[in-house]
Amino acid sequence: MKLQNIGRRLAIVSAAMILSVTAAATVWAKTKLDTVSEVYWNEDEDNESKRTEAVWEAVEDANQYEIALYRDESRVTSVKVKGTKTSYNFKRKMDVEGDYTFRVRALAKDKSKEYSDGSWSDYSDGLYISAARAEYNKTGKEADTSKEGPGMPKGSDTADTSSSGNQAASGSQQSSGNPDSEGAAAPAAEGQWIQDANGWWYRRADGTYPANNWFMDPASGKYYMFDSQGYMKTGWIDWENNRYYCDEKGTPSGAMVTGTYIIDGLEYQFDASGAMIDEDILSGGSSSSEED
Repeated sequence: MKLQNIGRRLAIVSAAMILSVTAAATVWAKTKLDTVSEVYWNEDEDNESKRTEAVWEAVEDANQYEIALYRDESRVTSVKVKGTKTSYNFKRKMDVEGDYTFRVRALAKDKSKEYSDGSWSDYSDGLYISAARAEYNKTGKEADTSKEGPGMPKGSDTADTSSSGNQAASGSQQSSGNPDSEGAAAPAAEGQWIQDANGWWYRRADGTYPANNWFMDPASGKYYMFDSQGYMKTGWIDWENNRYYCDEKGTPSGAMVTGTYIIDGLEYQFDASGAMIDEDILSGGSSSSEED
């Protein structure tokens, strides 16, 4: 009897070992999904609401994706979307000022015998969300721009697109002065120049402001370049395969120059649209060392 019981126990143990090995072999045989290789924020300049949309490259055989959002390197949230989608708009989750990044991983179907989840992608580039923009993302309401820095956009009007590439400059009449200011708001024909701790920006009468593009001051007819946050840029500007120069002098500084202009003791030539005619300095030397 003892021998029979021992034999039964051995049979049970053997069967259990076989099942364990089979299960392990099934796991080992799974193919790990590829790592998402490309992640970025949407760069559709014609649709401001797309600014907070995370975009990534599709992974073959992915059943769904998990996207994790981070603010100042701390995880905010994560969401899952179907494998047919390769974008997700985090607008409502980006409701606090800070630098945001995200990363993505491809997920296999639950209990899949063929695939296992992929690894996390690299982090995306950072996207800065100002306090005003964060409030807009949270409530959908535009901020009061009368007491703050660059105001909230109205739809797609954040970036001024009326003179893309500065092409309209050749048809504008240049006047002698810029709006006068001593650190506060200075009245202009259709808006105000305002200076805060971060620099100069321009608020239109309707509360919108130019950003990431050229803008012609209606009071002076002069052109200025603004960065993505709405602050004026000065010095050398590379734009659509051309080079421009925005004078660092004046109040406010930053007006685009045309014609013959002396910069750091060297003579440059700019056409009527503001584009530098030749990369070589007319007085000799190379312009590459003059970049900011």
